Amino acid sequence: MLMFIAALTACGEKEETSTAAADEAATPSSDVVPDDKASQQFAKKLYDLDIKRFRPVEGDGIKLEYDSFSFSPDGSWFATGAVSVADETMECKERGTWTMETAVDSDTADMGWTVEDTSCAGREAGAEQRLQMTILDNGQFKVKFR
Repeated sequence: MLMFIAALTACGEKEETSTAAADEAATPSSDVVPDDKASQQFAKKLYDLDIKRFRPVEGDGIKLEYDSFSFSPDGSWFATGAVSVADETMECKERGTWTMETAVDSDTADMGWTVEDTSCAGREAGAEQRLQMTILDNGQFKVKFR
């Protein structure tokens, strides 16, 4: 009996888990994401996006298509893809930074993307794009360049 009491005492009291603490851990923490709830929800969806076959540049006989594109909470992005000019296609990689304004709602935000490093023909470091991105319920997205 004495061993049973000692075992119960060793376990100690159990601390209740807080749903607020769990929610806080699930929301993104980043210097580039505004603190409001809609922006935090948008950012979480942004990090979860699996972007494939995205064309940020097309025209004048040049086509840039990213095979993959991902956003990181530290305000960086990374993409692999290819540039096509006439009948020639060259694989390339780009990385850069992103910013966002306070989200319109949990699905839409105005963003800025800046190229920091590129191996894509015809692209230069420092190139910036302003856009509005909407993340759809089916995991897809829409981009409206400004």
